Amino acid sequence: MARTYGEGTGSVAALAGVSAAFARGTFTAVMGPSGSGKSTFLTCAAGLEPPTSGRVVLDGADITDWDEERRTRLRRERIGFVFQGFHLMPYLTAAQNVGLPLRLAGRRPDRVRVSALLERVGLGERAGHLPAAMSGGQRQRVAIARALVADPAVILADEPTGALDSATAASVLELLRGCVDELGQTVVMVTHDPVAAAYADTVLFLVDGRVAGRMDRPTATAVAGQLARLDEWVA
Repeated sequence: MARTYGEGTGSVAALAGVSAAFARGTFTAVMGPSGSGKSTFLTCAAGLEPPTSGRVVLDGADITDWDEERRTRLRRERIGFVFQGFHLMPYLTAAQNVGLPLRLAGRRPDRVRVSALLERVGLGERAGHLPAAMSGGQRQRVAIARALVADPAVILADEPTGALDSATAASVLELLRGCVDELGQTVVMVTHDPVAAAYADTVLFLVDGRVAGRMDRPTATAVAGQLARLDEWVA
């Protein structure tokens, strides 16, 4: 998969050719320096924009040439998103935020499922609270429950712990790990943090829009060491 912005001599290859597959029920971290193509990779994988060349296949369906309406429906129904900035609606309660993807899809949220998801993320007693009345970690937990509500094919997480302190980040990462181990979810997470990457099954390293390497069963120390040598890998 490749993604180029602009034309002619002014064009920029954000992705210069990335090939990756993510098996169901696995946790993958995507890492690399600034400008390596991490965000563009996630954007293309989510169907937010098509690749310039190559294909994007999600849950067995080739979505590359789908029109925007169809891709929007896909994102509502088959992809769960977790962002660094939480992206909760400030005027909706925790329970209403969790059920929002279903309402946008024209479905009535199942109150039992919404309650069960909030219980799962440790916020059963905060269902009626607005985001302003919750901590950053609690808001991210609501975001994870929201990502799970439609039983998506994949959860895409973009720096989900970037705005959290280390202790709160660890609890959020354990929750994402549990989504994989206990619910069989597939998680793809962009991160710059070796400690966060160590929660994954595999780390995919990007440099200059290309895959520079991968690591299975990562540890924080091993990931940090590989990040320091990415230039050597590309060379």
